[in-house]
Amino acid sequence: MLVKKVLKTSLLSLAAVIATSAFAYDVTKMSWTEIQTQAKKEGKVNFAVWYLQPGWREFVKEFESEYGIKVRIPEGTLDGNRNKLIAESKQKQGKMDLVAIGAANVQLLNLEKTLMPLNKLPDYAQLKTVSEGFDSKGYAVTFWGNQSGIAYDPSRIDEAELPQTFEQLSHYINSHPKEFGVNDPNGGGSGGRFIEAALRNFSIKFEGETLDQDSPQWKNTWNWFNQYKDEITITGSNADSITRINDGELVLAPAWEDHLAGLQKRGAITDRLKFYIPVFGMSGGANFVTIAKNAKNPAAALVFLDWLTSADTQTKLNAKFGVAPQHPDADDSAALVSQNMRQYSTTPLNVFYEKEIKKQFVQKVLMY
Repeated sequence: MLVKKVLKTSLLSLAAVIATSAFAYDVTKMSWTEIQTQAKKEGKVNFAVWYLQPGWREFVKEFESEYGIKVRIPEGTLDGNRNKLIAESKQKQGKMDLVAIGAANVQLLNLEKTLMPLNKLPDYAQLKTVSEGFDSKGYAVTFWGNQSGIAYDPSRIDEAELPQTFEQLSHYINSHPKEFGVNDPNGGGSGGRFIEAALRNFSIKFEGETLDQDSPQWKNTWNWFNQYKDEITITGSNADSITRINDGELVLAPAWEDHLAGLQKRGAITDRLKFYIPVFGMSGGANFVTIAKNAKNPAAALVFLDWLTSADTQTKLNAKFGVAPQHPDADDSAALVSQNMRQYSTTPLNVFYEKEIKKQFVQKVLMY
């Protein structure tokens, strides 16, 4: 009995030591030098990002080589990663460190209970904590800028002839039937962002106006689509639209800047295709990255996030993936559009519109 009692006491003591060592430091109260030292001791970090995982695993090798910290990029979806983050927030220590999320996802999180404040980052004052109208309150920063616009084949349309207004676009569609495509917004966001631009042009009378699902003003937008329905090619997804331009079926179609650039850099499509933001405006935004409050490797997560959002890394992300850099000192000369053209970038409408656009497009256009 004495042996069992001693053994039990020893095991409990060991467990206490392990638990204490795991939570013996609070990075929010440490200096940056102390955080860097602790990060090396942790030696590893997880980064949950829901897209381009193979490309990310290659990209972070430079960080691993420079800092001696191993980065794990697990498979996962946006919804799956977010739900796991929420579920693990109830535990003393979770398995997630850094998590990438879409801007709208911050409204689904209890920020203070789920995420770590990021004001310890050396460049925090230069980073963006608001994206697409959603304020992270300092618990997330942007790292991946995305911009919607129109992809086109310059061998089939001159830059001077690109439609810049809906009047010009209507004329082009009428004169070149089936050469302009729009993807079903249920299959990809670029189609939804184009419909959003149409709503701003045909239905929303003033900036900031909100249309409920029963508003007759929606009809103005759907009337335009139905007027040209037989001349517009409806595609299945973002990728489908770009593939059809690449193959010569389409000349113009809504697209994402980073998606088009990424496909070109990987050699999946011709580098001949170009991209522009029309004067009538299409929306841009950025994905957030955050750190779990109960991260297993909090110091390494902060050091990785500092590297990820730095001007140098943002410049390299622009060159490799075509993203819009999120650090003000980054070089975006490898981007598909000029800084001057970005003046036509608009703020996305709220999540209500995204859901309603998907539903009404099916009901009022596809099934009409």
